[in-house]
Amino acid sequence: MQYCRKLWLLTIILFSIIYIAGCSSSSELSKNESRKNKGVDDYNNSELVATNTLKEKTSINKGSLESISSSIAGFMDSPEFSSSLDKDEVMYKVIEYLNTPYRWGGTSKNGIDCSAFVQTVMYQALGVSIPRTSAAQSEVGEDVAREDLKFGDLVFFDTRGRGRVSHVGIYMSDGYFVHSGSRTGVAVASLDSDFYSRTFLKAKRVIE
Repeated sequence: MQYCRKLWLLTIILFSIIYIAGCSSSSELSKNESRKNKGVDDYNNSELVATNTLKEKTSINKGSLESISSSIAGFMDSPEFSSSLDKDEVMYKVIEYLNTPYRWGGTSKNGIDCSAFVQTVMYQALGVSIPRTSAAQSEVGEDVAREDLKFGDLVFFDTRGRGRVSHVGIYMSDGYFVHSGSRTGVAVASLDSDFYSRTFLKAKRVIE
């Protein structure tokens, strides 16, 4: 029964990633649309601060899709995943939001920004309450070195080049994390990509 559940979960994840890969490569923000998106510092209400507009997009090609598939399959077979229903809940919530479009300040399935996505998954899947903004989220929990990342850790980035947090995602496994990107919506990305390896700032563990 547990094996069937894992197989079904893996199938849904892979189908969602394939769909994202197909859609994300065909949609780009125009220069005018990019100018309309405000950044984290431009939002007046501190309780609703989102992330900035990402200036680059990490595409998922056939090679990276194969790597993601392999990493997810390996992770789901690991003892750590099998022994924790909490991780099941996180994965189901992630799947529920995959391909949700990005919306600055958004908090629903009609459109959601990076910090709202992370806040929603943490609370609805685990009952863990964290702040609304990516900057505030980066101040809670325990510091984690990049080489010690585990499933569920929060990863933070400086996507504006200003030396401070402006984007957040949830680490999955094998160098991959899930986030709500301004050009991709909720999707899987690699920490090893040029953009995210260059903008990575720190990681936090909010799950005991």
